[in-house]
Formats: sequence, structure tokens, C-alpha cells
Amino acid sequence: MKNSQSELPEETPFLKAPTSPAVDQDSVFVLTVYTTIFILFWDHSQSRSCPRADGHEFPHTYSPASEALKWEVRTFQNQLETSNPYKGPPRPELEEAWHNLLHPSAAIRVSKEALDRINRTSVELLDGSGYMVALDVYHQLHCLRWVRRYLHQDYYNMTEKNLGQHIDHCLDGLRQYVMCNADLALNTFDWIPNYPRPWPNFEVAHKCANWESIEEWASMHSFNGYDPDLISHPDYHPELPSPFNFTVSGNSP
Repeated sequence: MKNSQSELPEETPFLKAPTSPAVDQDSVFVLTVYTTIFILFWDHSQSRSCPRADGHEFPHTYSPASEALKWEVRTFQNQLETSNPYKGPPRPELEEAWHNLLHPSAAIRVSKEALDRINRTSVELLDGSGYMVALDVYHQLHCLRWVRRYLHQDYYNMTEKNLGQHIDHCLDGLRQYVMCNADLALNTFDWIPNYPRPWPNFEVAHKCANWESIEEWASMHSFNGYDPDLISHPDYHPELPSPFNFTVSGNSP
């Protein structure tokens, strides 16, 4: 008689030891799920000057967007079967949701004083109204969108010549972000029918920034990063080959 336990998975998801160094699509999908949990948590240390244990701050992490921060407790709805506009197969609703999520991210205008506080320089706008930056949270969301598109390459006609390098860049950036922000919220476990291992409850309470407030600030300070009256390369030669080649169903990256 066959042992019924032998037909069941022996490991709990995300506690499973890797069996191969190869990264397949299932591995990328699992990574996407769990990085999504963390990436939507706008951590205190990422968005404003970070307080140290001695009460001082790290000045290089200053962001003028910190004035928009409103903290709240939010419970993530992320069970495997949970659906929302950002999950699932490609469809118009999903494309619209991701487009709207990233819409104000193209370029943000800040003052020289803001850059001085982080000891950085950036591209100056031609009209003298400020300098071009972007909030890093939008780059992280951009990377998540590229990873999920990578799962559906045929649908999105992803023909970027350095696609693998781009995805690897995104995955490692997300890894660094997750490790940097070290979300210490507790995952609890339950027993579920006919499964031999404790099952994680992914509905976890987190300290989160109010996303609508961040989005409103970004929209108020955004500008068209493709406007030639604001942005123009001082030594650009269009006859020379570009180092990049982005093509994703006609959408900009």
C-alpha cells in the first residue's frame, strides 16, 4: 500500500531548500510573489533620513518626498489564491493598473538644495526650474513589472537585446532592497487539512506609508522627461548606435 504522505510536498513554501542553481520560471514567479509583499512596504529608511540607534540621522538618505509620508498599519492580502488587478495573466485590466501605478514616475523635479543635502548632482532642467530625479520606489515597481512581463515573454514580445541582463539587474536590485529594509513583521503558521507541514499565513500586518499620499506628491512634482525644452543631451549623436534596445509591445520601459 502506497504511503499517502509520500504523495504530498515535504517542504513548506519559502522554507524549501533549493535543489538546483538553475532559475526556472516557477522560481521567478515565487520570487515575484514574495518581493511584491516587501516592495509595497515603503520603509522608513528608504524614504527619509534614517534615524540611527543613537538618535542621529543618515543625511544621504534625505528625500523631499518625506513631507508626504503618512504612516498606517495595513494587512497584506496575499494568500496564494487572492486576486487583485496587479496579479494574474496579461489582460487589459492588469495593464491599466500597472500603467496607473507607474504613471507619475517618469521624472521628478527637485531643487539644488535637495541635492546638496544628499551630496549628489543630477541633470539640470533647461528652463532652470530644478533638477531631474526619480523616487526609487518607482524604479523598484518598474523592475517588478519587468519580471512579471518576463513570465509572459511571448505575449509582450520582449525583444530587448540585453533582456537577461536587465532582468538580472532588477532581481538583484529587489534583493538588495529587501535585505536593506529587513521587514521584521511576523509570519504565523496554521495547520491545514491534508498537508503535513505548517502552512504560512501571508495576511501579515505591516507598518506602511499611505501610497495615495506618496503618489499625490510625485504627481505634483513630476514633469515630462521626454520634453526637449526641459531635457536635451549636450553631446548626443543620433547616428551612433544606442547602448540599449527596448521593445515591449510598443510600450516604453
